[in-house]
Amino acid sequence: MQSHVSKGKKLWQGAVYLSVAAIVIKVLSAIYRIPYQNIAGDVGFYVYQQIYPIYGVAITLSTYGFPVIISKLISEKINDRSEIIKTAFWSLLSVSSVIFAIFYFSAAWLASMMGDAQLQVPLRTISFIFFVIPFLSVLRGLFQGEEEMLPTAVSQVFEQLSRVCAILLLTYFFIDNGHGPYGAGTGAAFGSIFGGFVGFLVLLYFYQKQRGTAKQLHINKRSLVIVKTILLSGLMICFSNLLLIIFQIVDSLTVLRGLVESGVQIESAKVMKGIFDRGQPLIQMGTVITTSFSLVVVPLIAKVQSEGRQDLIQKYSSLAFKISFLVGAAASVGLAVIIEPTNVMLFKDNTDSLVLAVMGAVICFSSIFLTTSAILHGLNKVVVTVVHVCLGFLVKGLFNLILIPKIGTLGAAIATVIACVVCACLNIYALQKLNALPKVSLAKGIKFVISLIVMAVATFLWKNASYFLLAEAANSRLGNTCIAISSVAVGTIVFFIVITLAKLISEEELAYLPKVSKLAAFMQLKKSK
Repeated sequence: MQSHVSKGKKLWQGAVYLSVAAIVIKVLSAIYRIPYQNIAGDVGFYVYQQIYPIYGVAITLSTYGFPVIISKLISEKINDRSEIIKTAFWSLLSVSSVIFAIFYFSAAWLASMMGDAQLQVPLRTISFIFFVIPFLSVLRGLFQGEEEMLPTAVSQVFEQLSRVCAILLLTYFFIDNGHGPYGAGTGAAFGSIFGGFVGFLVLLYFYQKQRGTAKQLHINKRSLVIVKTILLSGLMICFSNLLLIIFQIVDSLTVLRGLVESGVQIESAKVMKGIFDRGQPLIQMGTVITTSFSLVVVPLIAKVQSEGRQDLIQKYSSLAFKISFLVGAAASVGLAVIIEPTNVMLFKDNTDSLVLAVMGAVICFSSIFLTTSAILHGLNKVVVTVVHVCLGFLVKGLFNLILIPKIGTLGAAIATVIACVVCACLNIYALQKLNALPKVSLAKGIKFVISLIVMAVATFLWKNASYFLLAEAANSRLGNTCIAISSVAVGTIVFFIVITLAKLISEEELAYLPKVSKLAAFMQLKKSK
């Protein structure tokens, strides 16, 4: 009994490590784009966002996909651990080499498909990122299979931190030395590769510290079954995490070309695409809280699923969904209200604020999709999320082709929102069919809408009052920063008060969340008084 309890505590501790790492990574990933855009400009930001999806795919596979499957194989087949590790490494190295070769040698064609031949060098540089996949995936999978999550968490944080520092330093160096936005994009690609290398060194340090030698990795057998499981299952399990990256791939291939074909001059089109890409860090910052909560709640679902506790599955799923919906919707509405000062605060001007406001709606629906996908994974319904992402990809591509020639980047933003809505709704429908998610009551739905309206009105009034009170200072970047930050504070406080009064989240539901359970106890204490 004691060993079972200790194992449970170890698993929870590991989940906390990975959750904290995920939050740090998301924050860094969102924040560094802002100084990058400030240094490289909108065209430089456009160049980076054109090549970013390639990095995003590689790093998602080596963080969420392959390590999870490798760890699962290791935990299920302790006696075959060496075979799994060796087979995983060589199979991933072979596949990564092929993918590298495809991207490297087709860079000219891919740049042409994107409508910008100057992207060839940045594309070739970022293709080297695929060589880090086998090294990161195997060591992370090994540690996670042994329920040691700290090495994975530390490597992820160091990888991202070193990547961000390298990107910003190299970007500044290339811009300062007159290499322009494409040189900056190439520097950012080098920085991303450097980050992956640092992440591997951190994992290697932990491995040598705990084992002293890597001789355990030498075996002579290989297994085709293991290769198939790692490659197919690894790709499928991280498919939901690739949703926004897949949408960015669609944008990379269609936005610039669509703008140029509709009559926009290519240099102007690059600037427009760069401004459109400002929405990515806003989306990432908006989804930090929702995804971090789901990372804590969702592991419970897999546990109670194995125990056959359908009542608890619905309870945990409902809680994770409710948090993602509440926080995601509040972030989307709040961002729409304060988009002008936020745009100036982060990116120096308020160009295309309407486009960014529309992109803000992605925060809500992508949060719902990511949370419900995690729940479906906990219920062993991974294939369902893969199908939904594929459908979302088709919807995004179709609406991009229809809307961009008519309304430019606003069309691309609307297409992203529609695709996210489709994916989120399909996930919700699938969970309700599995009886894992209850239907939302009309009364709670009305309360929720009222809460959003109250928050939006309060934030809008504060924002406009701030413009009036600050007068001349309101035209400066510092003034807009004060307005944006204070408006966020006001909106957050008002929304929290309203949803508390409306009892949209009960004390019982809060009690399921670590740390937050103290708030539930406090609320119960106040009620008893």
